[in-house]
Amino acid sequence: MKELHGTEWYGEYATLTDEHNDYVQIEYKCNGTGRLYDYTLFPGIDLIFMDFNCSDTFHEPIPNKNIIEIRHYQKGRVEFELRNNKVFHMKEGEFCINALANIPAAYSFPFGYSVGLSCVIDKDSVDVETQQIFSYYNIDVLNLGRELELEKKWFLCRTPQRLLHIFDELYAAKGVEGRDYFRIKLLELFYHIKQLRIEDQYEATYYAKEQIEIIKRIRQQLIENLDKKISIEELLRKEPMSKVTFQAIFKQIYGDTPYAHIKKYKMNLAAVYLQETDQSITQIAGELGYSNISKFARAFQEVFGMLPKDYRKAKK
Repeated sequence: MKELHGTEWYGEYATLTDEHNDYVQIEYKCNGTGRLYDYTLFPGIDLIFMDFNCSDTFHEPIPNKNIIEIRHYQKGRVEFELRNNKVFHMKEGEFCINALANIPAAYSFPFGYSVGLSCVIDKDSVDVETQQIFSYYNIDVLNLGRELELEKKWFLCRTPQRLLHIFDELYAAKGVEGRDYFRIKLLELFYHIKQLRIEDQYEATYYAKEQIEIIKRIRQQLIENLDKKISIEELLRKEPMSKVTFQAIFKQIYGDTPYAHIKKYKMNLAAVYLQETDQSITQIAGELGYSNISKFARAFQEVFGMLPKDYRKAKK
C-alpha cells in the first residue's frame, strides 16, 4: 500500500492530481508547469521524478526532516539558495548527495526548465524490515554516504561513469515500469553510492545572493531590449560589480558568455516566430535587432543547423 505524503512534504503550492498503482502525480501552481512523479519504494524511501517548465522560485517545504537526499539532473540547471544567503548552481549531468544540515531554503531554474530526479531517505520513517533488506547487501541505508561528510556540506560531482546507465534507465522507466523495477535499480544505485569517496567530489562555486540578483537584473534588461544594442558596460555602470566578475558569474549561472546566451535566446525566439506566426523573416530579424538579414540567417544556422526559411518549411 502506498504511503501518501501531505502538502507539508511537497509545499503549499502542490496539489495531488493523480494516483496510480505505483506512484502519485503532483502538480505545482506556477507560471508554467511543475510536475512530480513520486514512487514510494519502501517505508521512508521515495524516488521522485521532477519535470519543471517555469522560472518560479520554490521554497523548500521540509527543512526539519531528518533526510538524506540524492539528486541528479538530466536537463537544465537548478539554482539553490542556502540559508546563509549563498547561492550555487547544479548543472545538467551533475550528481549530489545532501543531508539535513544543508537543505536549501529555495530553488529555481535559470533556463526556465529542468528535468531531474531525487531519491529521498526519510531516516525517521525507514522501518526495521527495510533496514534488514538493504543490510543483506552490506548497505546501511540510514548512514548512506557517511564517509562523504554530508553533515558539513553537499557532496557534488560530475555523475560517475558507473552511475550514468542507472540514471538513464531510471528516466526511461518513468511511467512505464512498476515499483519492483525501481526497487531493484535503487539497490544498484545505493551499492555504487556506498563506494564513493570524499576525493571523488569537486568544490561547488558559491556566490552571494546579491551578486546573483545583479546578474539576473542585467540579463532581464538585455532580454527586454532585444531589438537594441545595449552594452554590458553601460548596464554595469549602475551596479557595484566589475565586468570580469559579471562575466564569470553569468557563465556559472547560464553556462555561456552573455553574448552567446543572448544570441541563443534570440534564435530560440526566432524559431518560435517562424513556426507559430506568418511574420516575414525580415520582420523577425528586425524585431531581434538584426538590420542585416544575412547576419540573422547565419546566426540562426549556427544555432539550429539550417537557414530560417528551411526551418519554417520543415516545421510547417
